[in-house]
Amino acid sequence: MNTAMTVIVLLVCSDVIYMIQGRAIQDPRCRCPKVHAGRVNIRLIRKLTYYPPRSHCSKEEVIVTLETRDPLCLDPNGNFAKTLIERQIKV
Repeated sequence: MNTAMTVIVLLVCSDVIYMIQGRAIQDPRCRCPKVHAGRVNIRLIRKLTYYPPRSHCSKEEVIVTLETRDPLCLDPNGNFAKTLIERQIKV
């Protein structure tokens, strides 16, 4: 009886691990489902993060973290985002 219970527990654990690994492969996607096309007050920007196209997201992404710690996705093709990226790279 102990052997049967051990086998069942091992099978359940292996199934859980398999499902978790499968989900990790399927879930990665772009971080920005929609983008903000306008300008943002530069004084409110705490951090700028640029993500080039990756294997799980074919788009460029520009994310600013505001002083309120809220993330905001900017349009990477917009003039405002391009200017922010250029200024960050030059620094």
